[in-house]
Amino acid sequence: MLRNRLYKRKISFNKLISMSMLACILLAALALPANAYTSDLGNGTYQNPVMYADYPDNCVIKVGSTYYMECSSINYMPGLPILKSQDLVNWEICSYAYDRIDVGMSGIDQAHADAYNLSGGKNVYSHGCWAPSLKYHNGKFYATFSSLDLGKTFVCTRNAPMDFGGWDFTEIKGIGYAHDADLFFDTDGRVYLVNGGCNVTELNADCKSVKAGGISKKIFDGGSSHDGNRIFKKNGYYYILSTPVKESGPYQRIEKAWRSKNLTGPYEQKVILDDGANHQVCVVEDGSYNWAILFEDKGAVGRVPKLAPVTWVNDWPMIGVNVKVPATYNKPVAGNGIKSPGTDDDFSAQGYVLSQWQWNHNPDNSKWTTSERPGWLRLKTSNASNLLEARNTLTQRIQGPTSSGWVKLDAANIKSGQIAGLSDFHSKYGYIAVKNDNGTKKLIQYNVDGLETSVNLTNNIVYLKLDVDCNTQIAKFYYSYDANRWTQLGSNLKMDFFYKLWFVGYRFALFNYTTGSDTSGYADFDYFKFSPNVTGEGR
Repeated sequence: MLRNRLYKRKISFNKLISMSMLACILLAALALPANAYTSDLGNGTYQNPVMYADYPDNCVIKVGSTYYMECSSINYMPGLPILKSQDLVNWEICSYAYDRIDVGMSGIDQAHADAYNLSGGKNVYSHGCWAPSLKYHNGKFYATFSSLDLGKTFVCTRNAPMDFGGWDFTEIKGIGYAHDADLFFDTDGRVYLVNGGCNVTELNADCKSVKAGGISKKIFDGGSSHDGNRIFKKNGYYYILSTPVKESGPYQRIEKAWRSKNLTGPYEQKVILDDGANHQVCVVEDGSYNWAILFEDKGAVGRVPKLAPVTWVNDWPMIGVNVKVPATYNKPVAGNGIKSPGTDDDFSAQGYVLSQWQWNHNPDNSKWTTSERPGWLRLKTSNASNLLEARNTLTQRIQGPTSSGWVKLDAANIKSGQIAGLSDFHSKYGYIAVKNDNGTKKLIQYNVDGLETSVNLTNNIVYLKLDVDCNTQIAKFYYSYDANRWTQLGSNLKMDFFYKLWFVGYRFALFNYTTGSDTSGYADFDYFKFSPNVTGEGR
């Protein structure tokens, strides 16, 4: 210590000033929340993907100067996330079309509601909300989606302007399950739903029921794998886009366009994108139709949205550059600064969590609070046999290409049989947690394949961290008692994404449940922090 003091006295005044300025900059940087990956390169260009996170089945419209993008949410609640942007590159969450799916809502009975509430051994993993459509017409937003488990198609509506809450949720009567459907308001005032492979069904003007005597027919045969239907009209042509499986070679999706001067055909077709895992194109309804949003299947992180130019060739919308999605390209417009969905949360908001979070199923609102201990998220305890059956698991997307998330946990009130912590959440999950084993609290790292490692907990205040590398598909788990020196615990998790299991990517998840009979305990989380880099055993 004395040597350090003597050395500091020899530093020149100018160097002290420089070091002071540097220290201020570093402190300011540390005080700011760590943003996720950004696509905006800051020089008028962008890189793909536009978000390195799971925002699939994109449907994008433009209202005024603002673009809105809607994505699938499958089992997660609130559902149907809607994001906004000024430039198609920088996106922020601005709404969800519904908070939950439960009994008493339009078309929902108790048996199906039980699955959304993780009741009676039921769940809706890989089901729930599929492939939505977002449209704007006469001052109102329309969000439609289908649900295979419910066997129904729904429309959610709200008046402009876009904001959280205020949505009406209604089953579209008379249509049942409409696969990957797209809503379409024609220029003559009629409204249709296009789905399947390929069917068109005329709706009444309010979009809440099938129109009696209206058009209802298969307009062409797009095959059984006719996914991601999108319809728009330009220069007198109706264009229907979809993503079938490529006819020869290994399994691969391609993008096709069908066009006709009449809605009911006849249609001609053309391949407009043939680029590996990039597919399910939405040509953006901005008046010029010169941009397209699509997604790429990207392993553990999920399905990530990409942006590509549209080149019109003989009235065909060719996607990308030479029918490939570019790695970098000029931004559509200048925009208004770099933006992204949130990450960090100090849980200081009373009665709610920030918009980046979603519950794994319908939350039990009696079992969580940010009010009982202000500045902390309290997850109360419910009984479950394993993490996938646990209520009130709070999740947000992992980010690529790498990311790290960590929490401060107060385990003082974790009772016997209770497990609470941080998970790399998916069907093939892993976690690091505090477990009360018959009165002895342990730090436990567990992977769903059965590998488990534990050490005794030495302090009720403990920090838990998860590092994920989306290139190697590896997750690592750490703990600390001071949030500075970290110790890795247990085995690496090999993240294994198979879309038919859940259709969504891995997530950071905060959880608390018990395998015992005592549900009086609870877990308190002071914060969640994020880094776009894996931090390992360092700070």
